[in-house]
Amino acid sequence: MTSRYMNSLSKALWDTDLVGVRVTLSLAEFLWALMLFWPGDTFGRPTYRLMEQTLPELAWACLFLVSAILQISIVLRQEYHTEFARSFAGWNACMWAYCIGSMLLSVYPPPAAIGGEIALSVSAGWVWLRPYILAFGVQRVGLRTV
Repeated sequence: MTSRYMNSLSKALWDTDLVGVRVTLSLAEFLWALMLFWPGDTFGRPTYRLMEQTLPELAWACLFLVSAILQISIVLRQEYHTEFARSFAGWNACMWAYCIGSMLLSVYPPPAAIGGEIALSVSAGWVWLRPYILAFGVQRVGLRTV
């Protein structure tokens, strides 16, 4: 029973192109952009203090919108392993990590509702790092890629 679950987990982590993760990230980025474009002062809240010190709210909205568009375009074109897709994944992971880190550092105790964003940040990091881990593993065991 345990080996069946381990096989399923292993397959989900290593044997996919993470399309569902990328679609979820794109949706989340689009919704962040939408909320930041919404009239009002979202960054007036203490949770976004460090983000506001970095860029204005509308600039963050544009970054999230562009990220959402690029993320979904990678999925629609099925170009998961191109140099652009890998570079974008690195930038995307850094954007999520910065946003979440700055939110966590802006207020204490951390907001409970940030759990989903933390999961998105970890997911973005996994999309970026996984191909390099796989390549290292292939190189380590001496397999040749086609």
